[in-house]
Amino acid sequence: MSSYLADNRQRLIELIGQISVDKQPEGWSHVASIAVGGLLSVGFSEKGAYLLVVSSSGRSVIYCKTGEKIERDYDEYAGLSELGLHCQGIGVIEDEVVSLCGINGGGLPLTNRAGEGLEVVSPEWPESHLILCKPFKSALIPGHQSDCKIIYTGYLRAYGFSWCGNYIAAACGSDLDIWSRESEL
Repeated sequence: MSSYLADNRQRLIELIGQISVDKQPEGWSHVASIAVGGLLSVGFSEKGAYLLVVSSSGRSVIYCKTGEKIERDYDEYAGLSELGLHCQGIGVIEDEVVSLCGINGGGLPLTNRAGEGLEVVSPEWPESHLILCKPFKSALIPGHQSDCKIIYTGYLRAYGFSWCGNYIAAACGSDLDIWSRESEL
């Protein structure tokens, strides 16, 4: 590796090292950590505070305000699109096709209407840090580190804001975490 690349990598690692870990960042509440064996994908409903979770043993709907599992089926891959990027909802969101983020790709919003952003850095790959940044701040810009918090560390499979911007989900292959804004947008 060239000296320039090595120096720049070290500079970025030092910037990340200045960011504190905080599972309860200002303005947000950590709602739940939920074990989900064989987690494939997650996706937020566009019609309410619901998170669809797709695993190797079926689908669940989580109510994001409480972290409560309110719907469950056990049909492996039922309603899942061929590429695994969309899935038919169940229960309270059964009339909705939900966009997914997970093992097959896809994506969730990385910013919300308040200007907050989510960034992923992996200085210790394959483990990654999910960083929540205050409006218009970035974890990798010098001087912005005090406005950013590491909210999750793990082998990220899916992450992002809900469509309304009031919830965050972060998931690996065996569990997921949910956060809720203290004041809704």
